This record gives sequence, C-alpha cells and structure tokens, in this order.
Amino acid sequence: MVREIDIESLYIHWKNNKRKQMEGVIARDIGEILLKMDTQNISKTEDWIQKAIEADEKKGIRFELGINFASYSELFKQKGDRQKARECLGKAIEILKECGADGWVNKYQKELALLS
Repeated sequence: MVREIDIESLYIHWKNNKRKQMEGVIARDIGEILLKMDTQNISKTEDWIQKAIEADEKKGIRFELGINFASYSELFKQKGDRQKARECLGKAIEILKECGADGWVNKYQKELALLS
C-alpha cells in the first residue's frame, strides 16, 4: 500500500530539531525516504545524504557516519554508478570496523561482494 508522504513536514521536522546530535540521522532518514519514493528526487536525496555526512563528520559521530555512507552507496546503486557505490560501501565498512560494529560490517561486506 502506497501512502502519501508530506515531504514538507519532514523538512520542517529537520529544521525544528532541537537535538543537534540527531541532525545527521534525520537528514539521512529524509534522504532514504526520498530515495524510496522515486528517481525524480535523486538530486534532493543526494543533498540530504550529504547533509547527514557533513553533520556527523562535524560532530564526530562515527557509527552514524558509517551508516550514512551505506545510504550514499544505495543512492549510487540506484543511479547506476556501481563504482561510486562500491567506494561508498567500502568507506562505510572502514568506519564501522573502527566502531566495532561487526554485524553491520558483515552485512555491508556481503553487499559489497554482490557489487563486484
């Protein structure tokens, strides 16, 4: 069942967020929603994922940064850029290894193998 999504309300939610440590998570979530909606939003999707990466890099939130790069990989897969998708997934794996997030590392290593 497809539901209508009020994208503008999501943008407002991000803008009104008072918990700055959540800035990257919210931006990534908006990007992922846009990515799943349709390919017409690909440039907006990329903007939101980049916002997530920038926010989490700035704040040093490494785990979320790794997940952001995995989302970025999904964007490039959808765009048909397998090389860039592999690069982003590799970056995600590298960051998540630093965090000791072995389950996520294993998940993304399997996805990376499928891209090769």
